Amino acid sequence: MKKCKLLLAGTLLFCLAVSGCGKKETPVVEVEVTATPAPSVTAAPTEGALVEMQKSETADIKNRISVKSENTTQIILINDTGDDISAFYVRATIDDDEEWGEELIQGKFVLKDGEKALYYFDPSTMETETSSGNTYDLRIAYTDEEKSECYFRKLPLKTIKQITLCMDDSGDYTIPYAKYLSGSSKVEISTLNEVKKRLGLLDSDEDSDDGEEQPTPTSEPEQVPYDTPEPTQAPEEPSDNGGDDQDSNITAAENCIGRSLDELIAICGEPSGSQYEEEPETGETGYHYYDNFTVSTTVDEDGNEIVAGVW
Repeated sequence: MKKCKLLLAGTLLFCLAVSGCGKKETPVVEVEVTATPAPSVTAAPTEGALVEMQKSETADIKNRISVKSENTTQIILINDTGDDISAFYVRATIDDDEEWGEELIQGKFVLKDGEKALYYFDPSTMETETSSGNTYDLRIAYTDEEKSECYFRKLPLKTIKQITLCMDDSGDYTIPYAKYLSGSSKVEISTLNEVKKRLGLLDSDEDSDDGEEQPTPTSEPEQVPYDTPEPTQAPEEPSDNGGDDQDSNITAAENCIGRSLDELIAICGEPSGSQYEEEPETGETGYHYYDNFTVSTTVDEDGNEIVAGVW
């Protein structure tokens, strides 16, 4: 009986040992941690790279006129005449129509209607003793030899960055004229009315193409945005020779094309009258009347009044 109890007690102890009764030790679990790489950061492009990414407005122009040098400026030339151009001349403004210098395209290409060319303009090669040095004349010839050559006169090429050669055939005559952009301005200046007046096709009794009445150079405007000086007022220290003084005033005014109206007034004196009109192509246009010539002005995007033409 005693042996039987001992046997039962031993069996019980063995079962407790096998079943793990008592305080259980918590096993340590090892977890392998894999580091996640940080996302790569793409460096921002440098300023030079940004400049290279910008597309130049002249990059798609294949036609080139003249040779680029340190003295040249670039002018974008657009053919909107309706015909293909085969010859192109440029000179400083003079009275002699026989002197034009060399032809510049030289058979390298034909500037078709609607196409552009990049003209490398070098004024230092064109100045003469009889030129004003501030305005220039253009002359073109067409591939169709039956068509007459065309002339575009008194253009301020030194301040022009883009010029469009146009033809107006809305009246009895076909008139060549130009539209151009100067400096940072985004408003095109048209020479159409100036050409018509120069040819005697537009005067005080006629209307312009846009239907608005044109200013009358010889009459006093009804309303002036500022006080008008007396008609007897003249520039200081006038010359004894009235004719020479008037001619010098016109030349001085032409030299102010592309410059501010204040500069012109400082040189030629106050105009005898002024008038402003809203033109559809050039925006606000001013007309300033002197005794023997008229000055037209436009307003650039910075609000500066710029001399656009003298006639």
